[in-house]
Amino acid sequence: MVMGNLERLSDVVKLSAHVTLVLGQNPGMMTLQGTNSYLLQPPSNPHAPLILIDTSSPHTAQQYIDLLFTHLHHLGLESGVRETHFESNAAQNSLKILPQDKIEEIKASIIKQRFDDPRSQELELVEYGPGSKWISPSSSKNNNERKLPNIEHIILTHRHLDHVGALPLLLTTLQKHGCIKPKIWKFLSPDETELSISSNERDRATTDASLWNSLPKGTFHSFSPFQPFHPIIPGLMISIIDPQYKHLLKFDKETNKPKWNQVPEIARVSLRCLKTPGHTQDSISLVMLEGEKGVFTGDTVLGQGTTIFTDLSSYMTSLRTLLALKPNVLYPAHGPHISGADKAKSKLEDYISHRQERENEIVDILKKFSTKNDISLVDELIDLKKEIHLRLEKENDDKGPLMLDKRKPISLPDFEKERESLEKIENTKKRNQNQLPLTVIIRLLYKSEDEKLSFAASKSVKAHLTKLEKENKIKKSIITWCKLIANDVDSDNLEEMDVWEYIARQI
Repeated sequence: MVMGNLERLSDVVKLSAHVTLVLGQNPGMMTLQGTNSYLLQPPSNPHAPLILIDTSSPHTAQQYIDLLFTHLHHLGLESGVRETHFESNAAQNSLKILPQDKIEEIKASIIKQRFDDPRSQELELVEYGPGSKWISPSSSKNNNERKLPNIEHIILTHRHLDHVGALPLLLTTLQKHGCIKPKIWKFLSPDETELSISSNERDRATTDASLWNSLPKGTFHSFSPFQPFHPIIPGLMISIIDPQYKHLLKFDKETNKPKWNQVPEIARVSLRCLKTPGHTQDSISLVMLEGEKGVFTGDTVLGQGTTIFTDLSSYMTSLRTLLALKPNVLYPAHGPHISGADKAKSKLEDYISHRQERENEIVDILKKFSTKNDISLVDELIDLKKEIHLRLEKENDDKGPLMLDKRKPISLPDFEKERESLEKIENTKKRNQNQLPLTVIIRLLYKSEDEKLSFAASKSVKAHLTKLEKENKIKKSIITWCKLIANDVDSDNLEEMDVWEYIARQI
């Protein structure tokens, strides 16, 4: 994911009658403004059940959950139900003037009065909605109503920690507040075995098994004793309905399937699950069947910039599938939502064309260094260094005289030390002229030596190379070569690395 000038997003914002965005509080290079967590609820009743799509990162779980529960409390107040408690400053000040031995007796009396007559003391209830009423404390055994609306379903669009990391703390907090146990929905990772034995610690930490083991027991509704997640299959529909309209839901006499279209859209939320691999193999998108018929894209499409992917062929298929849906709104997992059919179509077409353009650029770079062309890699890398230096100097020169980050001009270096290091390793003949390492391809592709950019782009560029290799357009080999770190060339420490070369087609 590439960060540019990021649009400011609100922490909590209602995007449509059915959809509310809760920002994950985890901004970063890979997460942009943070993970977009979505709450879906029938607009007929603020106390109706909810669907939650994705959570946040482990290190920001508490901040995210505090924000989420603040919104749930607001929904409870909007619905007109209010719990009796004595922790507020006003209540504490009132209790101070009472005799110490009478405080508990008076507390019990207030609770009993409000439980016997939920509409008592109406002046104190006016601000909490037209149907305001007192409910008994959550600790009461007779309490059949709750202040907070229930989250019935939690849907995970894929396995990455910035989407699932806050789930354990969220489940614990829901249980502590007396909420019902939610169902957790996820498309099971097809590459679970590969991830579990991966040398990459980040991959091992995001397996389904790792996530299962992190979930507190007894805090969620398991699919079975051996399968905590409710498995998502393509075409599956996940729905909720406002209980006040449940009598309108009829069932087909032959199939016993519910006829959701007989329930008004204002009283329901339905999501159709769609398999959209590419970013990860377990990535899904969700098509909402109510309101503006929006599509929740997970990390397949972002509101700003581009995403990373592991399988380019699958990713391109997923993009074309989303384009065929003709969505009116795209709700991405990072960045602002894309509203309007024309803008959504344009966004998806831009993603498809951008990936094709990037692939063509990679092929052109590899073609340039094919054996038919006498091109010096040393000259190319040194010329790039000069180009980057001149670009930075121009940017510095364009800054106003009062800008704090303006510095004195630096004359163009000759980069002789870097040239000597590169020529030293090239003279060993460990690399054929037409073979290029990943770090070189990224530098020539993006015209940059920025390590952060190189790290962010490495997965997507490698996925392009894998696709081209499968199509027999390029060939991969392993050589021993030097490491390129930022603007340094470490010719003394060599290591094995993958290299790619263009294969000329025979006519």
